Amino acid sequence: MKEKIEINVYADESCHMEHDNVEFMVLGCVYCLKKDKNYITNKIKDIKKKYGLKPTTEIKWTKVSLSKINMYKEFIDLLYNENISFRGWIAHDKQSLNHDFFNQTYDDWYYKMYYYLFNYIISESIINYNIFLDIKDTRSSLKNEKLKEILNHYNIYNVNKVQSIRSDEVQLIQLTDLIIGSISYKLRNLKTSKAKLELVNYIEKKFNLSYLLNSSRNSKKINIFHWSSKKDEM
Repeated sequence: MKEKIEINVYADESCHMEHDNVEFMVLGCVYCLKKDKNYITNKIKDIKKKYGLKPTTEIKWTKVSLSKINMYKEFIDLLYNENISFRGWIAHDKQSLNHDFFNQTYDDWYYKMYYYLFNYIISESIINYNIFLDIKDTRSSLKNEKLKEILNHYNIYNVNKVQSIRSDEVQLIQLTDLIIGSISYKLRNLKTSKAKLELVNYIEKKFNLSYLLNSSRNSKKINIFHWSSKKDEM
């Protein structure tokens, strides 16, 4: 019997609160073969050390600055060059959803959006998936079990686990935070930081994409999809 491949998925979210007055939510994840996890983790640590940071120093979008812009570009180059990919799901019209009409709660909708984020990745029954989410609150474990139940119910695929982790302890989820932060920044049309604008432009040019548009279905290195309740494209 053919041995199953394992893929690790590191997911995070931005603008995900129900009443935060933002009309969209960004979900995203980086993913790689489990066997490549340590190699890529060490690559991230090496870049940090190259720029005088401790390997334990957390990289995240809120910390992007001109003084370390080249370091952050190297993290993007790592995504480009190594066997690792990113998937982003932007859900629009978050504040104007009619949950009663669809007989759902905001949490139900939230899980549906995560399902569609992962559905693009979880595509083969010969693969086992380990999903790691940035820990948010004391309800995280209950949310994880619910998400695992949904993914395994609607798919023939095998999700081994959905587990909360601390972003400051896991290098790969820090890379997710960096990219979803850049997407949110672009979508909100912010111009408060030259460094962040430069990094957004660097990512879009590097991967020949626009955060404002859907990627091709065949785009595997970075794949972006925009969903709208008013124009349901799922």
